[in-house]
Amino acid sequence: MNLQTLQNIFDCFYQRTYIPFSIVKDDQLIFPEYSPLFHYRQDLQYLYINDEFPLHITNNYQFLGASFLYPINQETYRILIGPCFVLGSQIKDQYMKELTYRISSESTESFTSFCQNIYTLLTTYSLNENQIPIKYLRINHDKLTPKEIFEKNLYERRSEDATRDSYQFELRFLDYVKRGRKDKIDWIFKTIDKTYTVHLADNSLDTIKIKFISLVALLTRLAIDEGVPLDSAFSLSDSLIQNLPNMRSSQECLKYIKYASYEFIELIHHTSKQCSSLINQCIRYIDTHIYEKITLRDLEDTTGHSSVYISSRFTLELGLTFSQYLLNKKIEEAKHLLLFTDHSYQEISTLLNFTSQSHFTQRFKHVTGQTPKAYRDMNFKYL
Repeated sequence: MNLQTLQNIFDCFYQRTYIPFSIVKDDQLIFPEYSPLFHYRQDLQYLYINDEFPLHITNNYQFLGASFLYPINQETYRILIGPCFVLGSQIKDQYMKELTYRISSESTESFTSFCQNIYTLLTTYSLNENQIPIKYLRINHDKLTPKEIFEKNLYERRSEDATRDSYQFELRFLDYVKRGRKDKIDWIFKTIDKTYTVHLADNSLDTIKIKFISLVALLTRLAIDEGVPLDSAFSLSDSLIQNLPNMRSSQECLKYIKYASYEFIELIHHTSKQCSSLINQCIRYIDTHIYEKITLRDLEDTTGHSSVYISSRFTLELGLTFSQYLLNKKIEEAKHLLLFTDHSYQEISTLLNFTSQSHFTQRFKHVTGQTPKAYRDMNFKYL
């Protein structure tokens, strides 16, 4: 297992349990940007000692933490689990109080069991209770410096639900709008709705409005890229933003963002309908058979028009030959698979019916200017 895979696993665990994970090497925090357990390491030396016990757990009567060593590519890293609030405890530290909505509360027993299971999952080695000593201690929390407050804010941005305020969310959101997937938009906003209902107070309305404006800007750019005329795209954008002050609550604003998404889907879809019924029929066939080998003969059989006529209409209406249009659609689908699946380059090549992985790489670079690996690596560094 490599370091990136481990980080992805820890992100998934956090999103489901609200128990944070951190990775440390040689007294340097590797992942994430900020970790409370790493920040308080001077008071939590017990988590950083090397002795006969493979797993260390500490309880300071407010929160729990754990650590163990884990080898990756012949290098040793320290895995930190927590903090996790002690169930029923009163949080006195102001800084830790600010994290109560982002971190789980557990009993010492359930936290210990969780850590024990994580250790076994990663190392395949089972521990008994005698191998997991629990250290009880108290911590004096110093006042945070401006730099530490900044670092804490970075941590909070990362620890919030992955469906909002993240680069990955924007990629998925734009991808679904572009594809006209209202069902996926509904799913996204159901998830966001749950998150905001729990964590957002009324004074966060301005924050959501700012996010709305940034999303509208992204949608406007997407619409223009998809062929929507400039005046139409900016007209919709202006009307949506002008109505924004009428939103009086966080929930009302979230519904308005969803409405805006639908409006841009309709605008992009309406623009595509400016083509003839023949070309729209061909486009629908390509979209629904993108994972099959598609030829002009297939379109000829579907539409009843000759391949020569279909080819001429593609060039006249879209400014692209049939082959160019089909390649562009396959590359767009490849981008989606590179970002949102774990498929290998060979698997993507096979799924999209390229003759070989090298042919796929060559055509992908021809269209995008990047290899599939470079494209995936460039985007995954933000995820």
